[in-house]
Amino acid sequence: MDEQKRFKMAAAITVNVILLVVILTAVIIYQLVAIGVGNSQKKALQTELARYEQDLKQSEKDLEYLKSEQYLLDQALKLGYYFPD
Repeated sequence: MDEQKRFKMAAAITVNVILLVVILTAVIIYQLVAIGVGNSQKKALQTELARYEQDLKQSEKDLEYLKSEQYLLDQALKLGYYFPD
């Protein structure tokens, strides 16, 4: 009976170790996938941020042009103003 008890204990320990290994492997695989997804989202956000920064620089250039006298002159000429000789 003592030997049978030892075999049952060994079988239970073996099953528990195998379950632990399977669960840990699943967690590691999930974490690797989550890291990959996170990295791709980070890269997409960095690309979007760069595009917005470029748009902001372009908008600042446009604003400077709209504030300039050259813009006023261009608009006046477009509306039909002419300089008398």
